[in-house]
Amino acid sequence: MSDLPYSSAKAPVPFVSQVIKRSLQIDFGCLGIGIVKLPPPKTHNETYAELSCTEQDLIKIHELIKTMAENGKFSLLFMQTYLRQLGTQVNHVHPLKFLGVVFANPDLRIGMKEIFRDSFKRAGFLDGLAPCLSLEMEKGKLVQYIEDFSNEVGASADGIRPYFQASDWEALLRHLIGE
Repeated sequence: MSDLPYSSAKAPVPFVSQVIKRSLQIDFGCLGIGIVKLPPPKTHNETYAELSCTEQDLIKIHELIKTMAENGKFSLLFMQTYLRQLGTQVNHVHPLKFLGVVFANPDLRIGMKEIFRDSFKRAGFLDGLAPCLSLEMEKGKLVQYIEDFSNEVGASADGIRPYFQASDWEALLRHLIGE
């Protein structure tokens, strides 16, 4: 008899290959980067500098990007719960502020290059980020930040503005990466 609170007698045990096969079907977009929560209404328009991003958020964003960049697909599959938690913990950060943190940091910029080299990682990252950027664009909460964002990441506002106008988030990230 087992000490477990449930009986596992006669319970079917999936073969490892079946578990791996099912895991591979998981979309990397489930990493939780793009969970959308609507914040309480603001009484005034925030400046880019006023967008929330605490020291803890910075640490979690750094950990999220470095983990995705430094690990392969299979390792990431086993870390998906952890990555979802990290994503959920920073989902209140405005997507441009999130990108500002990433592209203002040389190590994280290199991490983004690594993420973009792998189509699965890139797709997962974009599946989480693009809807957030599109939602903020629909709410009119992106264009006002282009100048300050571009200054923070060392890009030309005129150079990135067309990507915002077209809502072409992958091209924006490729431009920021330097591809």
